[in-house]
Amino acid sequence: MPGVCCIGGAGVNFSERMEGIEANLDDLQAGLEACSRAANKLDGDTANSNGFLSAPLLRSLVDHVKNLLTSVRDQRAVLQDLRRAVLKLRDEETARRAVRPPPVRSTAARSR
Repeated sequence: MPGVCCIGGAGVNFSERMEGIEANLDDLQAGLEACSRAANKLDGDTANSNGFLSAPLLRSLVDHVKNLLTSVRDQRAVLQDLRRAVLKLRDEETARRAVRPPPVRSTAARSR
């Protein structure tokens, strides 16, 4: 399986590169889920404040939590789009490798 030539001439195996990208997406998803849990906890704590927070502070906190939850939802959508793009790229590479043209013979080999 040929690698992709990079700057400096080092070869990179396509499958290894894709695995690295997928690992980074998994790390991103874990961070996103932690952010989501924190936002939900803040939302619950705010709802249970029972008048402990002043009205302006409570409104501000609720607005920030809503914005954070909206951001989490948007980032989840972006993450899913990235995962679909990686799968499509992997499928395209697999199909490309399966339909390789025959090797080109050199002129010396053709004249024999």
